Amino acid sequence: MTRVLASAELPEGARRLVVVGGRAVAVVRVQGAVYAVDDVCPHRGGSLAMGDLQGFHLYCPLHAWCFDVRTGDAFFPQGCRVQTFEVVERDGEIYLGA
Repeated sequence: MTRVLASAELPEGARRLVVVGGRAVAVVRVQGAVYAVDDVCPHRGGSLAMGDLQGFHLYCPLHAWCFDVRTGDAFFPQGCRVQTFEVVERDGEIYLGA
């Protein structure tokens, strides 16, 4: 597990871009839980960390492709997905498994 953020750096509804092992990862907090997905949209490479977060839906800022941060599955277009990462939050710190 790699420490990526202090818990205080990720308030409710926030998105942050972190790099773990050279890989860009979007980290978000929804309903008190922290989720992490591959930051690069498979459509045109937009940064998901820069997109809108509405509930569990993270939108690519380029063309509004939408991914569920819990599973990585796309709502639009269906059948597409991004990788998810294991997240552990303890003692005021956020860690990712890569």
